[in-house]
Amino acid sequence: MLKNTSQRNDIWSWVLRISLLIILLVVLAVAAMGFISANRIKKQVGAVRGGAASFLVAAKKGDQERLSKSAQDVKEAAHGLQDELDSSMWEFVSRLPVVGPDVDSIRTLAAVLVDFSDHALVPMSKSGKILALSDFIRKGSINASVLPSLLYAVEEATPSLTRASKTMEDLPPANFGPFKSIIDTSRDTIITVANITKRLRPLFPYLPGLLGANGETKHYLILAENTAEIHALGGFVGSFAIMSVTNGKIEIGDFYNLSEVLSYAEFPAGATVDEIESFGKRCDLNHGDHNVIPDFSRVGQLYHNIWSFYQEDELDGVFGLDPVFLQYLLESVGGIDTSYGVWVDGSNAAAVMLNQSLYWWDPGTCDDFYREVANKTLDKIFGDLDTMDVPGFLNAVSKAADEGRCLVWVRDEIIEQALKEADFAGILAHDSTKPEVGVYVSDGSTSKMSFYISMDTELSEPIHNADGSHSYRMAVTLKNNFDQSAYKQPIPDYIEVKMPGRGETDLYEECHIIAPEGGHIENLSVERLNTQGDAPGDSEWKNTRYQGLDVWGANLRLSSLESAVITFTVVTSPDVSEPITVRKTPLMPPQIAYWNVDLKQSA
Repeated sequence: MLKNTSQRNDIWSWVLRISLLIILLVVLAVAAMGFISANRIKKQVGAVRGGAASFLVAAKKGDQERLSKSAQDVKEAAHGLQDELDSSMWEFVSRLPVVGPDVDSIRTLAAVLVDFSDHALVPMSKSGKILALSDFIRKGSINASVLPSLLYAVEEATPSLTRASKTMEDLPPANFGPFKSIIDTSRDTIITVANITKRLRPLFPYLPGLLGANGETKHYLILAENTAEIHALGGFVGSFAIMSVTNGKIEIGDFYNLSEVLSYAEFPAGATVDEIESFGKRCDLNHGDHNVIPDFSRVGQLYHNIWSFYQEDELDGVFGLDPVFLQYLLESVGGIDTSYGVWVDGSNAAAVMLNQSLYWWDPGTCDDFYREVANKTLDKIFGDLDTMDVPGFLNAVSKAADEGRCLVWVRDEIIEQALKEADFAGILAHDSTKPEVGVYVSDGSTSKMSFYISMDTELSEPIHNADGSHSYRMAVTLKNNFDQSAYKQPIPDYIEVKMPGRGETDLYEECHIIAPEGGHIENLSVERLNTQGDAPGDSEWKNTRYQGLDVWGANLRLSSLESAVITFTVVTSPDVSEPITVRKTPLMPPQIAYWNVDLKQSA
């Protein structure tokens, strides 16, 4: 009996071993199939991207045959991806923990790509209405006759793009490495393109008029904002240029100093009593300072007023641009080899122009250098479209508008309304259902020290009040990032503060906090971090109203490496239906500031 039991145990032991071996082989076979299939999925996603890139190149050149082939390539790759993911193996994997939700997301992505290829790319490629995009911009001229075809393409793609963007926004975060890369990259690309399309659509019907169609010349004033001397909507406007457009032909004149085209004389530009009460007399009298008002629809009007007083040319609009926007553009059109021995590109342009060059050269040389960089950048933008990263260019414009670095005001009220809808107008929000709190700083020392300021904002979760309003506790941290010990030479005269009784490297900032429509600010306080131990010399908070909004303002001083943490409560209107958003002054982004580093020495 014992022997038979031992034999049975040996048999069962071998059965177990063989079963485990078979299971292992099956698992390895499934894993191998999955690996091979996953690689096919990667290749098919790559084929979609390659076809889309080829479609864009064909659109640039007006190559109808390549356009059709590229659209078909995208369609075949998208359907192939969908078929691959419909296999029984991926159905099994989709039921597993961790990786299963990622498979569902990849399947959703495949459906999105099929929808876009079937209902956008292929119909557009067969319409015959897409002309060569290279004809749109050619040697300083914009061909307005191409606009109807571009508008058609946008309208053709918009429904599927909107569906795709909404679907991708709702996808959960990915977990599995290879799928995470595919999902995240595709999500970002689709949402970005959809957002750019949505933003630009309101402007398309008015582009011919803006571009001087039918031989009518349009004149636009370009404000060169120096964000090293920060103002609420950008920076001190020290120089100006006129951009004239006739039948799409763009001519940009030289940039002139403030005193050459306007005047340092204090002549009122037409600011309202509320504007002067909230933002000081300089918003009206000092013609480099009108943009301390955080509403570009008013700033543009004031520059139009004062330009009409001093100059004969009639303005059709005003553009506010800063060097960070210039850097964003250089990311899409390429770098510039200047005659000053400095390479300027999408990684360093703002830091070099706003700060670094002042350590290397005298202010006059810097001015000449700025003009060269600006002119060469414009030459690249209005040169041949073949060398431009078109999606990158559109993304740069949209990103700059989001941050308040590219703002436009025009006299035509209908077009101005379209600019507001497209978020290029830089206006204060007045929708009580969609609350927006504003945090703005403007330099009060006339120095270029504001290059070194940074701002971090934190919002608590909302508290739901009995009347339907929401309360948010908010913290704003302002920091002076200048560190003299990092420099081998003294700070240049052009940068340092030259005001009696004030530190030469201190920041003196006029800070304004603006409540949402129908709401208010309460419980304001300021805490110092890394203080030098001396009296801060700040002013008391002053409460005013502007455009019916609750405004609080104070002057703050920050010595080197010191921070001030402003905390307060934002209370919204009882009508609120969406989470609060924050709008703030477009400071120098820390990631491209190169604070306390000499770029010329480190190059």
